[in-house]
This record gives sequence, C-alpha cells and structure tokens, in this order.
Amino acid sequence: MKVYDNGEVVNKDSLADIFEPGFLFGWGVFEVLRAYKGKIPFLNSHIERLNKSLTLLEIDQINLDWKSAIHNLLVENGLEDAYIRITVYKKRQGVGILIYVDKFEYYKEDAYKKGFNAIISSHRRCSENICSQVKSLSYLPNRLAWFGAQKKKKSEALILNPKGRLAGGSRSNLFLIKDNKVITPSIEDGAFCGITREVVINILKELNIDIKEGATSLEDFFSSQEVFLTSSLIEVMPLVECDDKLISQGIPGEVTLKILSEYRKLLN
Repeated sequence: MKVYDNGEVVNKDSLADIFEPGFLFGWGVFEVLRAYKGKIPFLNSHIERLNKSLTLLEIDQINLDWKSAIHNLLVENGLEDAYIRITVYKKRQGVGILIYVDKFEYYKEDAYKKGFNAIISSHRRCSENICSQVKSLSYLPNRLAWFGAQKKKKSEALILNPKGRLAGGSRSNLFLIKDNKVITPSIEDGAFCGITREVVINILKELNIDIKEGATSLEDFFSSQEVFLTSSLIEVMPLVECDDKLISQGIPGEVTLKILSEYRKLLN
C-alpha cells in the first residue's frame, strides 16, 4: 500500500508505527528527565509513575532495565549532561518504546538569577480528565498554552481549572510563598503529580517550612512574596512576573533560592 508522506509517495510499511493507536490517537505516555554527569536523579520515581500511567491507560507495562538502556544510549551519543525523553505508546500488538537523548543546553545560571515571566492562559485544566492525570501524549492543551506564552515572549503559561483556581504551569508545577508559608495547588485542583514537586515538598518539610497543598486563587498568587516553578528540566525556577505584574519586586526571592540550593544537593 502506498501513502503520501510530505511530498513523497512511499510504502506504508516504511511508516508502520505512525499508523499505530499511540500515534493516531495520542494513546501513550512520556517521561522527561535530566542526566547530570551521566547520573539520572529520581529515575526510579519516574519509572514508577510511568508504570502507574500505563496501567491507567490500559497499556501493558514493560520489562526493561531502564537504567542500563538509558546509560548505554548516553554513552553511545557521548553525552553526560543530557535531556532524556521516554515515550511509550499503544500498539495493536504490544507496546512501542522510544528513548531519545540530546545535549542539555537550556536554563543557564543567568535564567535563575533573572527568573521566569509568565501569562495566565485562556486554556483550562480539569483534574477529572484522564489526560490531566498522566503525562499523556495527548498534550495539546498544555502545548497550546505554552505556545501562547512564547508568542508573547514569556517563559511559561499558568493554567486555571474550571473553578478559576490555579492548577499549575503548562509544563511545570507552581509554588507560592505567602505569610511565611508555602502553598501549592492540589492534585484535586489539577496540579500534576510531578516528581520534582514531591521532592520539593519533602525539602520544605525538612527545612521546617509550612507547606500546604490546596486551593490557590489568583488573589493569593498576585499577593505572594515569592513564587517559583518546578519540573525535572527547570529544577526550581523563580517566577518574578506574570501578566506584566511584578512578583517579589521582580527579583528571585531568598527562600526560592534556598530551596533551589537544597534541591541541587540531591542531584550528586
């Protein structure tokens, strides 16, 4: 069978996986990680979340030595500080796996000294939607929100849930510091169960800083002393401006930078 592919007519068999359910319907999940000098922090946590997501999407789990597979790929590509993406998708028979690595060149130290800026996106996130409960290949709302921020030359887009509460960023989790307490949106309000989010919550507890997971309003957000974002790629990133309104006088806050420092101690 012949198909049209970007200006060429080719054999359908040469594009076999494109016609699998994972690609046709976004039926799959992904994990994004970083390697630091060849080490991959929190890998077991990422794989545990991956397996839970596969079960939720009724995709067979995979028997693979993930650590060896990724390590060998890093060596093959001559990489130590790297971006890693694992993609697992539904096939009509079996499961498809793609692991991709590349040199990590994002977020130099100047980014942490300057901080991120953001917009409030018009897109909404419903926690009851299964695509909000896993890192789904059906990622379009998050990507469109992020694209909207990029068009306005902003670093991130913050997303509300249908009740008007903050759920988090298009590709990050959100933390507010107000009245000597830290607030982060709850999973029930649409926050994603981020690996870095959990690590940071544990850091806050070890530092004896009050941390609350719960409803987070825009009023709370814009009246915060400090705000920061978390993800495996950005680590702990100060957020200093949103919708052209300054947060923390437009500079990274002291508590945020302390948490970033503590987080980086866990990467060695």
